[in-house]
Amino acid sequence: MGAERSRLVVALQTGLLRAVAEFAADDRLAPHHARALATAAALDYVLMLATGAAGVRIPHRDAERAMHDGIARAVDDLIIVASAVAEIGTPAASAFAREAATSLRTVVREEALESDSRSFAVIALANA
Repeated sequence: MGAERSRLVVALQTGLLRAVAEFAADDRLAPHHARALATAAALDYVLMLATGAAGVRIPHRDAERAMHDGIARAVDDLIIVASAVAEIGTPAASAFAREAATSLRTVVREEALESDSRSFAVIALANA
């Protein structure tokens, strides 16, 4: 599961950082800029837990909960950020939203994070 989870974490982190790098100049992303960066940074810890590189012994149950919670937060934040990017309406913004939807769909399924609000948001991004 470590390698699979690592792949999911990197996909979320990439989406968040790419949104900020490519679309930060647009005012629609401004309210989410700091949160996107903070979540991307927090995913470093999730990645360390997923790969066993945290450097300290953490009870398995606590590590699982921390990874699950960190990934759930990142999913929600990427949905918010990708939705703001989609509102920009340029071809590049729409392409980003669709790519984010693909990553999000995989993460939500593999981490059992399904909910109506997440599903509808991912569908909207896929149709951007």
